[in-house]
Amino acid sequence: MAKINADAKSIADYFDKKVKKIASIPLDDIILIGKGVELVFEKKLNTTQQKKIKDDVINILRENFYGSYKIGNVKVGRFDSTLLLEIEQSGSMGPVPTDIQEEGSAFILTQVLKKNKKFTSANDILNDVETNNGLKKIFGRYGPNTSDWVHSYYEHQSAFFKKFQPSQWTIFEHGGQDLMTFIKKQCDLVKEVTPSGKLKDVGKYTTWNPSDIWAVNNKSMVTKKINDAIQKDGQQTLTELNNVLLNLMKDNMLIGLSLKKINENEKAKFMYVNKDPKSIEFADVEQVKSSDVKIEIRTEENKDGMNQGGYVLFGQYRVNIIRTPGEGFTNLKFESVVKGSGGRGGAAPVGLVESLLNKRVARSTFVNKHQEYPKTADEFKNDKRNYEAMYKSLSSQIVGTNNYKEFEDRILKMYESNKSKSMSIAQSKLMQLHFFSDVMTKIKGKPEELWTDLLYLSLKVGKRFAPHGKLA
Repeated sequence: MAKINADAKSIADYFDKKVKKIASIPLDDIILIGKGVELVFEKKLNTTQQKKIKDDVINILRENFYGSYKIGNVKVGRFDSTLLLEIEQSGSMGPVPTDIQEEGSAFILTQVLKKNKKFTSANDILNDVETNNGLKKIFGRYGPNTSDWVHSYYEHQSAFFKKFQPSQWTIFEHGGQDLMTFIKKQCDLVKEVTPSGKLKDVGKYTTWNPSDIWAVNNKSMVTKKINDAIQKDGQQTLTELNNVLLNLMKDNMLIGLSLKKINENEKAKFMYVNKDPKSIEFADVEQVKSSDVKIEIRTEENKDGMNQGGYVLFGQYRVNIIRTPGEGFTNLKFESVVKGSGGRGGAAPVGLVESLLNKRVARSTFVNKHQEYPKTADEFKNDKRNYEAMYKSLSSQIVGTNNYKEFEDRILKMYESNKSKSMSIAQSKLMQLHFFSDVMTKIKGKPEELWTDLLYLSLKVGKRFAPHGKLA
């Protein structure tokens, strides 16, 4: 069920129509009081029952409503008990910016580290006044969305402190603080060595290091060790920077953490990435055979014209090869998803995907540039590419259309709709078809090796990427 905006009436209606019992105790009445709602139980509740009811109510609100709210204490009368729900802010302000998400996670980890907080559930975070107020301050106008993130924050701190003791660290820093700025500067100073031995710029920090926040022990010593290793003469390499970060990680002095949002019914796990060889960290991936890999291209009709899905599936991993979200026409993105955590593994750097295709696919004609693909029905009709041959080469992997004519008619209908999103999806499906067809018909070597290499790029696994920890 989709979430709805929280206000007193919508919450009262929800409890009246859909909730008969809370914590196995019958709910006898729902009363609207200004901006709040009173839940009435016709019995005296003991302390254990009160806590269970509050926890269950928080879960119901978090799973079904956007908004921020305050759960009062249960008032116990002579014959009944009442719980007041106060609506503080209703509605959703849109997606929470990444820097706010990261600052929130660093704050929760710091609450455990510095304030000795012990959270045994996501509800404990909301129920702790100091912590809840701190999150509200961080989220600001995005406060209504705070409840969407507390499960992830709880899981992040739970998984991290299951691996490490709080005493091992002195601070957690996020993107807006000076350690991240310092490490980004080191990335700008070093050079990547090409296969021919030439030096080139590393590029964007995020294509090298997926770390969102940093756990640090003795910050001054950490920065000194990095400074000593990376002299500012333009000759230090990315390998040298990765090596110093790896040594600091092994000594438990510094570890970058890549954070993924965790689904409500999932748990986070901590894992090292690029600390040990791939054969150890990703043994299951290293053993993948061609028969383990499944490709699925979805073409069912939906409200936007066609399902956007295009997937490579093996084991607990899925690589999505789909349109990049955005206004108008966009390029394809290559993004992994790890089953069991609900977490996205990450997006593969576009330039490195291009290099991989050039290396592994003979005479590839696919280009990840939307400008070179049809934007209108007429352009599609006049396009010289043989999309019918591409479709037929992939027919056993296509789900949703029975033949090329059905696919073609659907694409034309999407272009002719003059709806921006439908038209951009139509274009992306042609790009998707071209990509998969090129790979499947022109692959050099074993197909599973290309797919696992693509997965590793999205997960930032390999000598080219920074050693880090992942909470997903």
